[in-house]
Amino acid sequence: MKRAGVVALATGLLVAAPAGAVPDGSFWGKVGGPARAANDRDTSDIAKVLERVDGEESAGRLDAACALLERALPRYTGAERAAAWFRLGIVRTRQGRYREAATAYAAVVADGTADPAVYANFAEVLMAAGRLSDAEARYRDAISAAGDLGAGDRRERAHELALAYYGLAVALDRDEQPLAAREAMLRALTNDPTAAMLKVASTSGSDVFFVPDGEVLYYVGLAAEVEGRDGDAEAAFREFITRAPRGRWVRAAEAHLAKKGTGTRAAPASGGVAARVIGFGTVLATGGIPAPLVDATWRDRLTILDECLAEVRLPPHSTFRIAIEMDVDARGKPTRIIVKAPAPHDERFAHCVESVAKQRLHFTVPSPGKATIARTEMVLGTP
Repeated sequence: MKRAGVVALATGLLVAAPAGAVPDGSFWGKVGGPARAANDRDTSDIAKVLERVDGEESAGRLDAACALLERALPRYTGAERAAAWFRLGIVRTRQGRYREAATAYAAVVADGTADPAVYANFAEVLMAAGRLSDAEARYRDAISAAGDLGAGDRRERAHELALAYYGLAVALDRDEQPLAAREAMLRALTNDPTAAMLKVASTSGSDVFFVPDGEVLYYVGLAAEVEGRDGDAEAAFREFITRAPRGRWVRAAEAHLAKKGTGTRAAPASGGVAARVIGFGTVLATGGIPAPLVDATWRDRLTILDECLAEVRLPPHSTFRIAIEMDVDARGKPTRIIVKAPAPHDERFAHCVESVAKQRLHFTVPSPGKATIARTEMVLGTP
């Protein structure tokens, strides 16, 4: 649960205070800070109610905590009302009342005070209730809101973006949109390169946690799969199933294990003919590096893909197309690479290309250096 300066996750739920007009940007700052000095009586009241709610929650009396908030809500307006709705969403989530928790978060949004955390909370309870398309929309709201944070809040923005992209990746994956899920997970890991948030959430007693027990394992499994750590991915998905054998998303986790078991993650290493690059072209380049220069760099460095192509065996005279999307910094170093490839090449092979390209590609940037976004399409196949 979110208390002053603490970020928590519940039901895969980011519990953080919405932004406000006071310096610390939180509901809690609005409720307890000097900017509300003119309304000390109201501030004291909401603070006391939330303190009592803390006590009831800590004692495991969630029904009592919920009743406290529901009785108090009618007497609040503005920031106090939004804070009470927000906290009620958390309590209802812990009770497993996901649809009612969604109603609470919708009320915060309706008050016009939602920030990335509120949208992410909203999305998570919608996903918990099985409303994946609605959850995806709210995650995108969280991502958009995080993009509006000021330049001085870069760490907070990266934190919010990572959590929103993690959630979006899981929602898309469960919604059977694997390519979009993979891209979202890569964006999450760009903002959280060591998956530190997921590691913290996996630690007992940390300020970042998931309920119900074991939910974080799905996130860990999907992140490991996207990074090509097959053993870690399989272990996480198996433990997820063990922790919640009758859970809503068990079949989605089982699909990942079945995919590994049937070998659909990669083309067979024997049989067929080794694929090669038949043709390529940069279809988009905005920023410091023009498309012809991107093509020239690829032309000189196509051999870096050899180790990835060696694992791809195709029937004679067959082809498939991939797209390589890159963010390149002002020094010519790729900082983000996403490869979009069709099944069964959409995971292991795509990750291989992303990895070698990020390690071995370097572009010449015309002076003065500017960052670049580029998309290169390649046709791969056999003679």
